[in-house]
Amino acid sequence: MNDRTPGGTPTPTDGPADRFATRGDYYAWNDEMIRRYDPAKYYRFSIIRVLEHARFRHILGALRRHGRGGRFLEVGCGHGFFLAEAVRSGLFAACAGADISMMSLREASLRASGACLVQGDGESLAFREGAFDAVCLTEVIEHVPDQVAVLQEAARMLAPGGILVVTAPNEALINRLKAVVYGLKLDRLLFWSYKPSQRMDEEWHLHAMSREALRRIVILAGGLNPLRWVRLPYAFLPMRTLVVCTVATREPGKPSPAPQSK
Repeated sequence: MNDRTPGGTPTPTDGPADRFATRGDYYAWNDEMIRRYDPAKYYRFSIIRVLEHARFRHILGALRRHGRGGRFLEVGCGHGFFLAEAVRSGLFAACAGADISMMSLREASLRASGACLVQGDGESLAFREGAFDAVCLTEVIEHVPDQVAVLQEAARMLAPGGILVVTAPNEALINRLKAVVYGLKLDRLLFWSYKPSQRMDEEWHLHAMSREALRRIVILAGGLNPLRWVRLPYAFLPMRTLVVCTVATREPGKPSPAPQSK
C-alpha cells in the first residue's frame, strides 16, 4: 500500500500518520479538502447520484440481510447523504453519525433529521464498548491516517452479534474510467463547472485502495470475521468493494486488540 502526501505524491518512508504534526493539522487538512472537493456540489450531478444511490442500496441491503436493527452508527458520516438514507429506511431504532468536521456535521444535520450527530475522531470516539448493533464506514478508510486503528475502534463499539460494513474504492478501475472521461473531454458535459480530481490518488486520499488493500486492513485489525465480499455497483463494474464483518467474541473485561504493526 503506497502512502501519500496531501499533494498526492507517494512517500516511501513516512506513513500518513507521520505527516501531520498534530491531530489539529489533520483536521485542518481535511476541512481544506472538503472546501476543495465540496461533496454537496459533487452530489448534484445525475451520474454521481446514480452511482452513489447504487452504493447506498447495497449497504442498506447488507445491513438488512446480516443485521438485526437496533442502534446504528456511521463513522465518517460527512455531509449525511448515506446517514439520511439509513434514517429513512426505518431499519434502526436509533441512528448516529460521527465526523471530525463541524462543516460536514452542519450539512448532515440538514439531511439526516433525527440522527444523533457527534464530532469525533474515528480512532477514538466517545461511545462505550458495544454501544451499537451496526457500524458503517463507507468511502472513509482511504481518508484516515491510521486505517487499522479506525477499524479496531469500530469493532470496539459493536455489540455482540453486531455487524460492521465497510466500503472502499477500486482506484485502478476508477482511474481508467476517469482517463476515458477526460481523454474524450466528457468532464465538462458530465460535471459542468465542478472540477473533480483526474485520478483517485490525488489530494484527498491518503492510501491507495483496492480489494486486496481492504482485505489486508481487515486482517491487520484483528478480531474481524468477514462474512461477505461484494463488488459494487456490479460484479462486471467493480468500482468499489464492500465487506460485511462480525467481531470475534471478546471475553468480559478484555480490551480490544492493540493496533498491529503495519
